[in-house]
Amino acid sequence: MALIADVFDVTLIDEATGDVIATTTLQEANIDVSVSENEVRAGKGNVLLASLKVSRDITISLTDAEFKYDWLAKQLGQDVKTGAGIAYATPKWYKVTESSEGELSITLDKQPTDVNSLAIYDTESRKIDSVNYTVSGSVVTFTTGVKDGADVEVRTFKYASPPETQTIEFDSKVFAKGVKAILETVEIDSDENITHVLQYQFDSAVPDGTFTINTQSERNAATQSFNLKVIKPKRSNVVGRLLRFPYNAA
Repeated sequence: MALIADVFDVTLIDEATGDVIATTTLQEANIDVSVSENEVRAGKGNVLLASLKVSRDITISLTDAEFKYDWLAKQLGQDVKTGAGIAYATPKWYKVTESSEGELSITLDKQPTDVNSLAIYDTESRKIDSVNYTVSGSVVTFTTGVKDGADVEVRTFKYASPPETQTIEFDSKVFAKGVKAILETVEIDSDENITHVLQYQFDSAVPDGTFTINTQSERNAATQSFNLKVIKPKRSNVVGRLLRFPYNAA
Protein backbone atom coordinates (compact mmCIF):
# COMPACT_ATOMS: atom_id res chain seq x y z
CA MET A 1 0.00 0.00 0.00
CA ALA A 2 1.35 3.42 -0.97
CA LEU A 3 0.37 6.55 0.95
CA ILE A 4 1.14 10.27 0.75
CA ALA A 5 1.03 11.60 4.29
CA ASP A 6 3.35 14.63 4.30
CA VAL A 7 2.97 18.15 2.92
CA PHE A 8 5.08 19.34 -0.01
CA ASP A 9 8.31 21.26 0.29
CA VAL A 10 8.29 23.92 -2.42
CA THR A 11 11.01 25.65 -4.41
CA LEU A 12 10.36 28.48 -6.87
CA ILE A 13 13.13 29.39 -9.31
CA ASP A 14 13.15 32.63 -11.29
CA GLU A 15 15.22 31.54 -14.25
CA ALA A 16 15.42 35.12 -15.58
CA THR A 17 17.15 36.48 -12.47
CA GLY A 18 18.46 33.33 -10.80
CA ASP A 19 16.56 34.14 -7.60
CA VAL A 20 15.30 31.17 -5.61
CA ILE A 21 12.63 31.22 -2.90
CA ALA A 22 11.67 28.10 -0.99
CA THR A 23 9.77 26.84 2.03
CA THR A 24 9.63 23.78 4.23
CA THR A 25 7.02 25.18 6.64
CA LEU A 26 3.81 24.74 4.66
CA GLN A 27 0.59 23.83 6.42
CA GLU A 28 -1.16 23.01 3.17
CA ALA A 29 0.04 22.54 -0.40
CA ASN A 30 -2.33 21.46 -3.13
CA ILE A 31 -2.09 20.73 -6.85
CA ASP A 32 -5.46 20.96 -8.57
CA VAL A 33 -5.80 19.57 -12.09
CA SER A 34 -9.12 20.29 -13.76
CA VAL A 35 -10.29 19.37 -17.25
CA SER A 36 -12.80 21.50 -19.13
CA GLU A 37 -15.09 19.65 -21.50
CA ASN A 38 -18.09 20.25 -23.69
CA GLU A 39 -20.82 17.67 -23.84
CA VAL A 40 -22.38 16.75 -27.18
CA ARG A 41 -26.03 15.77 -26.75
CA ALA A 42 -28.66 15.04 -29.36
CA GLY A 43 -31.52 12.78 -30.35
CA LYS A 44 -34.52 11.65 -28.38
CA GLY A 45 -33.96 12.18 -24.70
CA ASN A 46 -31.01 14.47 -25.40
CA VAL A 47 -28.60 11.61 -24.76
CA LEU A 48 -24.85 12.13 -24.34
CA LEU A 49 -23.09 11.32 -27.60
CA ALA A 50 -19.60 12.57 -26.79
CA SER A 51 -17.54 14.58 -24.34
CA LEU A 52 -15.08 16.88 -26.04
CA LYS A 53 -12.03 17.73 -23.98
CA VAL A 54 -11.27 21.44 -24.25
CA SER A 55 -8.42 22.21 -21.87
CA ARG A 56 -6.57 21.11 -18.77
CA ASP A 57 -5.84 23.70 -16.07
CA ILE A 58 -3.37 23.21 -13.24
CA THR A 59 -3.32 25.44 -10.18
CA ILE A 60 -1.10 25.30 -7.12
CA SER A 61 -2.25 26.63 -3.75
CA LEU A 62 0.10 26.98 -0.79
CA THR A 63 -0.48 28.02 2.82
CA ASP A 64 2.65 28.80 4.84
CA ALA A 65 2.84 29.07 8.62
CA GLU A 66 5.93 31.28 8.30
CA PHE A 67 5.80 34.81 6.89
CA LYS A 68 8.18 35.14 3.95
CA TYR A 69 8.89 38.63 2.66
CA ASP A 70 10.39 37.43 -0.63
CA TRP A 71 7.25 35.38 -1.40
CA LEU A 72 5.18 38.55 -1.05
CA ALA A 73 7.50 40.41 -3.43
CA LYS A 74 7.21 37.62 -5.99
CA GLN A 75 3.42 37.80 -5.89
CA LEU A 76 3.62 41.52 -6.69
CA GLY A 77 6.19 41.05 -9.44
CA GLN A 78 8.66 43.20 -7.51
CA ASP A 79 12.20 43.01 -6.16
CA VAL A 80 12.98 43.72 -2.52
CA LYS A 81 14.92 46.99 -2.21
CA THR A 82 17.13 47.70 0.79
CA GLY A 83 17.79 51.18 2.16
CA ALA A 84 16.59 53.81 4.61
CA GLY A 85 13.02 54.99 4.22
CA ILE A 86 10.36 57.09 5.94
CA ALA A 87 8.15 55.30 8.46
CA TYR A 88 5.15 56.48 10.49
CA ALA A 89 4.92 56.11 14.27
CA THR A 90 1.91 54.28 15.67
CA PRO A 91 -0.32 55.84 18.37
CA LYS A 92 1.13 56.04 21.89
CA TRP A 93 0.21 57.83 25.11
CA TYR A 94 2.78 60.02 26.89
CA LYS A 95 2.65 61.77 30.26
CA VAL A 96 3.62 65.44 30.34
CA THR A 97 6.34 66.19 32.91
CA GLU A 98 7.54 69.51 34.28
CA SER A 99 11.29 70.16 34.51
CA SER A 100 13.04 72.07 37.28
CA GLU A 101 13.01 75.08 34.96
CA GLY A 102 9.23 74.85 34.69
CA GLU A 103 9.13 73.49 31.13
CA LEU A 104 6.38 71.02 30.24
CA SER A 105 7.49 68.33 27.81
CA ILE A 106 7.35 64.75 26.54
CA THR A 107 10.15 62.69 24.99
CA LEU A 108 9.19 60.69 21.92
CA ASP A 109 10.50 57.20 21.24
CA LYS A 110 11.99 58.37 17.96
CA GLN A 111 13.05 61.63 16.41
CA PRO A 112 10.59 63.11 13.91
CA THR A 113 11.94 63.93 10.47
CA ASP A 114 9.06 66.30 9.76
CA VAL A 115 7.60 68.28 12.66
CA ASN A 116 4.54 69.07 10.53
CA SER A 117 3.66 65.37 10.55
CA LEU A 118 3.38 65.33 14.35
CA ALA A 119 -0.22 64.82 15.51
CA ILE A 120 -0.87 65.23 19.26
CA TYR A 121 -4.28 64.90 20.92
CA ASP A 122 -5.52 65.38 24.49
CA THR A 123 -7.71 62.96 26.45
CA GLU A 124 -10.83 64.53 24.88
CA SER A 125 -9.54 63.74 21.36
CA ARG A 126 -8.90 67.41 20.69
CA LYS A 127 -5.87 68.08 18.53
CA ILE A 128 -3.20 70.24 20.14
CA ASP A 129 -2.20 72.92 17.65
CA SER A 130 1.45 73.03 16.63
CA VAL A 131 1.68 76.66 17.77
CA ASN A 132 1.37 75.31 21.33
CA TYR A 133 4.64 73.35 21.26
CA THR A 134 8.16 73.26 19.87
CA VAL A 135 10.19 70.24 18.83
CA SER A 136 13.92 69.73 19.40
CA GLY A 137 15.21 66.29 18.48
CA SER A 138 12.77 63.89 20.11
CA VAL A 139 11.66 66.32 22.85
CA VAL A 140 8.33 68.11 22.48
CA THR A 141 8.06 71.20 24.74
CA PHE A 142 4.63 72.66 25.34
CA THR A 143 4.23 76.41 25.67
CA THR A 144 0.52 76.28 26.52
CA GLY A 145 -2.53 74.03 26.47
CA VAL A 146 -1.35 71.23 28.83
CA LYS A 147 -0.58 70.78 32.50
CA ASP A 148 2.02 68.78 34.43
CA GLY A 149 0.96 65.13 34.63
CA ALA A 150 -1.50 65.38 31.76
CA ASP A 151 -1.79 62.47 29.30
CA VAL A 152 -1.43 63.22 25.61
CA GLU A 153 -1.72 60.86 22.67
CA VAL A 154 0.85 61.13 19.93
CA ARG A 155 -1.01 59.50 17.06
CA THR A 156 1.72 59.66 14.46
CA PHE A 157 4.78 61.38 13.04
CA LYS A 158 7.31 60.60 10.34
CA TYR A 159 10.69 59.17 11.29
CA ALA A 160 13.66 57.69 9.43
CA SER A 161 13.83 53.91 9.22
CA PRO A 162 17.28 52.25 9.43
CA PRO A 163 19.51 51.51 6.40
CA GLU A 164 18.58 47.82 6.66
CA THR A 165 14.95 48.63 5.78
CA GLN A 166 13.50 46.34 3.08
CA THR A 167 10.86 47.82 0.81
CA ILE A 168 8.39 46.27 -1.63
CA GLU A 169 6.46 48.61 -3.90
CA PHE A 170 2.80 48.12 -4.82
CA ASP A 171 2.70 49.10 -8.49
CA SER A 172 -0.72 48.88 -10.17
CA LYS A 173 0.97 48.39 -13.55
CA VAL A 174 3.36 45.58 -12.54
CA PHE A 175 2.32 41.95 -12.18
CA ALA A 176 3.97 38.68 -11.22
CA LYS A 177 6.15 36.81 -13.69
CA GLY A 178 6.46 33.06 -14.25
CA VAL A 179 8.75 30.83 -12.19
CA LYS A 180 9.74 27.18 -12.26
CA ALA A 181 7.82 25.45 -9.46
CA ILE A 182 9.10 22.27 -7.79
CA LEU A 183 6.97 20.48 -5.19
CA GLU A 184 8.40 17.50 -3.36
CA THR A 185 6.99 15.05 -0.85
CA VAL A 186 7.50 11.41 0.05
CA GLU A 187 5.58 8.20 -0.42
CA ILE A 188 5.27 5.80 2.52
CA ASP A 189 4.08 2.22 2.90
CA SER A 190 1.56 0.80 5.37
CA ASP A 191 4.31 0.50 8.00
CA GLU A 192 5.08 4.23 7.63
CA ASN A 193 8.45 3.57 6.01
CA ILE A 194 9.47 6.11 3.37
CA THR A 195 9.80 4.28 0.07
CA HIS A 196 9.87 6.90 -2.68
CA VAL A 197 10.35 10.59 -3.39
CA LEU A 198 7.64 12.30 -5.44
CA GLN A 199 8.72 15.47 -7.19
CA TYR A 200 6.37 17.56 -9.30
CA GLN A 201 8.09 19.95 -11.70
CA PHE A 202 6.24 22.70 -13.52
CA ASP A 203 8.29 24.69 -16.01
CA SER A 204 6.30 27.91 -15.80
CA ALA A 205 3.90 28.85 -13.02
CA VAL A 206 2.64 32.40 -12.58
CA PRO A 207 1.63 33.71 -9.12
CA ASP A 208 -1.92 35.00 -9.34
CA GLY A 209 -0.94 38.07 -7.30
CA THR A 210 -3.79 37.80 -4.80
CA PHE A 211 -3.16 37.53 -1.10
CA THR A 212 -4.75 38.31 2.25
CA ILE A 213 -3.00 39.26 5.47
CA ASN A 214 -5.25 38.51 8.46
CA THR A 215 -4.37 39.64 11.98
CA GLN A 216 -6.33 39.39 15.22
CA SER A 217 -6.09 40.62 18.79
CA GLU A 218 -5.39 37.15 20.14
CA ARG A 219 -1.74 36.43 19.55
CA ASN A 220 -1.45 33.81 16.87
CA ALA A 221 0.64 33.19 13.77
CA ALA A 222 -0.95 34.58 10.60
CA THR A 223 -0.62 32.21 7.67
CA GLN A 224 0.53 33.35 4.24
CA SER A 225 -1.21 32.10 1.10
CA PHE A 226 0.43 31.78 -2.30
CA ASN A 227 -1.38 30.65 -5.44
CA LEU A 228 0.05 29.90 -8.87
CA LYS A 229 -1.34 28.97 -12.26
CA VAL A 230 0.66 26.66 -14.52
CA ILE A 231 0.98 28.00 -18.07
CA LYS A 232 2.04 26.36 -21.33
CA PRO A 233 5.55 27.03 -22.67
CA LYS A 234 5.78 28.64 -26.09
CA ARG A 235 7.45 25.69 -27.83
CA SER A 236 5.89 22.70 -26.10
CA ASN A 237 2.61 21.26 -24.91
CA VAL A 238 4.34 19.72 -21.88
CA VAL A 239 3.77 21.92 -18.84
CA GLY A 240 5.45 19.69 -16.25
CA ARG A 241 6.33 16.23 -15.05
CA LEU A 242 6.19 13.97 -12.01
CA LEU A 243 9.33 12.14 -10.91
CA ARG A 244 9.07 9.09 -8.62
CA PHE A 245 12.29 7.51 -7.45
CA PRO A 246 13.44 5.36 -4.52
CA TYR A 247 13.95 7.30 -1.31
CA ASN A 248 17.41 5.84 -0.64
CA ALA A 249 18.62 7.22 -3.94
CA ALA A 250 17.53 10.76 -3.09
